[in-house]
Amino acid sequence: IQLFSDGRIVRPQWPDPDCPADPSFEKGEFGCKDVILDEGTGMWARIFAPKSATVIDDASPTGKRALLVYFHAGGFAATSPASMRSHGICSGISQKMGMIVVSVAYRLAPEHRLPVAFDDSFASLQWLQSQAQQSPMDRDPWLKNADFSRIFLMGNSSGGTIVHYMVARSIRRDLSPLGIKGLVSVAPFFGGEERSKSEIQSLVQPDLLTLAHCDTLWRFCLPDGANRDHGYCRVPRAEEIAKIDPMPPLLVVVGAGDVLYSRVVEYYEELRKAGKDAKLVEYPDRGH
Repeated sequence: IQLFSDGRIVRPQWPDPDCPADPSFEKGEFGCKDVILDEGTGMWARIFAPKSATVIDDASPTGKRALLVYFHAGGFAATSPASMRSHGICSGISQKMGMIVVSVAYRLAPEHRLPVAFDDSFASLQWLQSQAQQSPMDRDPWLKNADFSRIFLMGNSSGGTIVHYMVARSIRRDLSPLGIKGLVSVAPFFGGEERSKSEIQSLVQPDLLTLAHCDTLWRFCLPDGANRDHGYCRVPRAEEIAKIDPMPPLLVVVGAGDVLYSRVVEYYEELRKAGKDAKLVEYPDRGH
């Protein structure tokens, strides 16, 4: 990401080029389409769904599809649901699990610093809430058979951080009839002024995501004047997590070679201290 003195921002797509949406179902029983969630901000999402999920005749208790809301990676400053990696993840989940996946395009920093990404992501849940409150015939056609009582939140890197803040906000704001049943946070993006063990180790054994990348991304996305000990950046403490009650079961995933490894393990430990139903899965030979 390049930020020029005149305010121009350049986000190269390589090595994660955009994939076009294909709502035709001409290539199989699964498709995807882009929808505008907020005309005012231009916020959008990409919906991935089996063809049968769009057929109103299948709208029965046994034919309803669970919903996965996905928040993409990119350090709050890059990529989108159209990016090849996010597109591939969501397409694969929809095809292998038969779920409807809503991948959210929150606005990016540094044009839109935090908490804009959190605000936009929560607005996507409120959009789903408005869909759930309508009859199947009046909903977006691809959500006709959505089971809004079975919603799962998943995010990668910065998206994993968003998952935490979405469930925290959902406790304070009524989202009924949405029912959030589970959370998946893959290598959530946390930081701090004091260097962690894995951050120091990464200086000797750099990963795809380097410490310099992390520092730059936090400089881009945190509120003006904030440092990496800001609440949006640091790992949430157990006493803060305890206030998220109830909190759905959470799966935390991290690679042992990830520059974020120590922060992610600390997050898991804080979850357990708070008495939450959390599981940690580590991949010994993986980075970010």
